[in-house]
Amino acid sequence: MEEEIPLAKFIELGDRYLEQGDADRGIHYYNRALKTDLENPAVNLKLAEAYRLKAEQGGVIYYTLAMEPLRRVLKADPRNEAAHEKLMVLAFKAGTLDTLTREYAEKAKADTTDAFYAKYLKRAYALSLMESESKVRLAGYTPAPYIKFFFDLVILPGGAMTIAISNMGLKFKPFFILGVTMFLFYCAYRGILYMMMRRE
Repeated sequence: MEEEIPLAKFIELGDRYLEQGDADRGIHYYNRALKTDLENPAVNLKLAEAYRLKAEQGGVIYYTLAMEPLRRVLKADPRNEAAHEKLMVLAFKAGTLDTLTREYAEKAKADTTDAFYAKYLKRAYALSLMESESKVRLAGYTPAPYIKFFFDLVILPGGAMTIAISNMGLKFKPFFILGVTMFLFYCAYRGILYMMMRRE
């Protein structure tokens, strides 16, 4: 009779191979562990990390696969912050941040007195703006160097940083409005550039 391998052994093997950069074997052993305990949050988080590593090695589809174990974690524990943080980064890289942003918006709207989902909604909005910026590369974008520096290296990151600071406590809440204003200012700048190019 074949001896049953304990859950801890599969996790140990998965950890070992992941540390060695072997994402495939890490994924294999974490999946074996989940056959024993599918809802195990620690193993699901490890599997998500293994898929993320696999995606970084050149398999972009694995960003999407990495979100599945995180969804399992959040199904059992909707307020697991580690899972939310990882899910947001993966959605950004997988190009599905819009869908996740809508989810946070619906949950934040369902209970306006609960700041938990509102916090992640703010972060998702900030990432969405960055995602849009990374996708839009206008041909002929040649503003004066000091203008480019001011908007791309001061206003845009400054807005993101200000919104992040607004999550540090109630006394920092006013920074959120400032951060959004900076983002709107940056968007107006990009819009003007776009309109100028359309005229050429």
